[in-house]
Amino acid sequence: MKSTVDMIREISYELSEAYRGKIAYNGGAVISTAYALSIIGKTPTVSTDSLETFIKSSNVSPDVSEVLSRNLNGLWEKVLSFIGRFDADVLKEVVLYDNSFFEMSTPVSLANLASSILEIKEHDKVLDICSGSATFPIYALQDTKVSEYTGVEINFNSNDVAILRGALLGDNYSFVINNALTYKYPESYDKIFSNYPFGLRGSDLDECRHELQDYFGLDSSYISRCSSDWLFNAIIIRSLKETGKAVAIMTNGAAFNKPDMYMRQYFAENGYIEAVINLPSALFIETAIPTTMIVFSHNNTTIRLVNAENSFSKESRRLNTLSEDNIRFILDCLQNGGDNTIDVSTADMREHDYNLMASHYLEKPVVENGVCFGDIIKNIARGSQVKPELLESIKSVMPSNYRFISLANVSNGSIDIEEGQQYITELPKALEKFVIPDNSIVLSKMASPTFRSAVVNSDNNHSIIATGNLYIIEIDERKADPYYIQAFFDSIAGEAALSYASGGTAVKTISVEAVKNIMIPLPSLEEQKVIAQKYQAALDEYAVLKRKMKKVLERKRTLLDSEG
Repeated sequence: MKSTVDMIREISYELSEAYRGKIAYNGGAVISTAYALSIIGKTPTVSTDSLETFIKSSNVSPDVSEVLSRNLNGLWEKVLSFIGRFDADVLKEVVLYDNSFFEMSTPVSLANLASSILEIKEHDKVLDICSGSATFPIYALQDTKVSEYTGVEINFNSNDVAILRGALLGDNYSFVINNALTYKYPESYDKIFSNYPFGLRGSDLDECRHELQDYFGLDSSYISRCSSDWLFNAIIIRSLKETGKAVAIMTNGAAFNKPDMYMRQYFAENGYIEAVINLPSALFIETAIPTTMIVFSHNNTTIRLVNAENSFSKESRRLNTLSEDNIRFILDCLQNGGDNTIDVSTADMREHDYNLMASHYLEKPVVENGVCFGDIIKNIARGSQVKPELLESIKSVMPSNYRFISLANVSNGSIDIEEGQQYITELPKALEKFVIPDNSIVLSKMASPTFRSAVVNSDNNHSIIATGNLYIIEIDERKADPYYIQAFFDSIAGEAALSYASGGTAVKTISVEAVKNIMIPLPSLEEQKVIAQKYQAALDEYAVLKRKMKKVLERKRTLLDSEG
């Protein structure tokens, strides 16, 4: 016997094929057809002479009437051809659960998790910001009669389907077609859910920024550069009752990136954030990026951070989901804490740019007798971002006193430049400040997959310029030996320290301030020099082995020629 899921899929496909080529968007027509056929199947006395008489005799709401008229105009004869073909209850399931026509919809497991966190009661007024096709109420509210539900959505096609779904859920569901960022919300709500779009840009954001700046009394620096995620979050707080609770899904970047730091600070210091759950990647069909679920309420003194990045089940090869066990685990972390959980105060967060990633605090490396790297740095600067045309114009095929290096030349703790390569004929004035002082360390700005670093040796007769995503770090050699520092960066502990200081998920990057704040174990200068000498000896041995390997590879490639 076919499952309901299989029958939904087959009915949706058959209806979709019937409308293919007849209309620009057949998703609304398919769901509207299923809705009309379910009424006809349940109410044989309803008139089917025309679409108009059907709508009048079926006593649907004005909103549903508009949706059916809009989506079935000119298709009524085709709708009638399906009468009696499908079970009315299964047709209702098609309306409620068929999401195959929508590019972006909330994963069911996230809707279930959000519902469990919100604990929506019958007396609650619920707001769904960017409600889409009403996925959230379908799974979160179907067994709960709420006082009032309002969805706000800008996409007409999605909103049409949401209206039909809401009609099946109850009389107290209303859907507003509007821009969720600029809509004037008429009241406050007990519970709010939002799975807003990621990475929005446009003039609407500027209008929203000015309005929110005035409403909250924010300094312009707080909101002028923040992502759309935090604009939506501010709208949520503005619309939330003092005793209410809200849940939103945002990008991981919004939890730690620099442009959003001031908004995180404002929210944290005003007690608006109750909890943050760092979710697994690949929960959405449309994107594999990991996301974060943030829980808002009022008067919080600490924030519970939960690392649930590894709490998932496989739905398919490329798609993850949250099983019932995964959801129970996350809810238990929220309720009772655990190894994947940490509670942080605003004081704790202040030194970490108000980072909301649990892993940032849970995986903090322990450095004994450590000092702040910034205390032993004489100077740190970014490598030159020269235009390729400039570099090409001064490249030399002959050896000169000037060379340049890029990230590609930093490998395994050493600088690797092919013999006779990367010389330039002159040192333009614009590049003088990027000359690497002797015994300085170059450190990559990005991890690929780990951060790269090396000590650069030069002399008074030769200058080496750093280009690309490199930091030039001049060490105060009265306090630290550069090769000792490089030995630390090249160690497991150093790799962990750099990773901890970095930001980003898909590509980790590290800022100048983050580099300065790395804790470095610093024994006496004499002990450092012993370790530095051993590290230099290891580098020399590596260089010898590399040359030998190169010769072996060249010999291997010419074996046939030599035998001939």
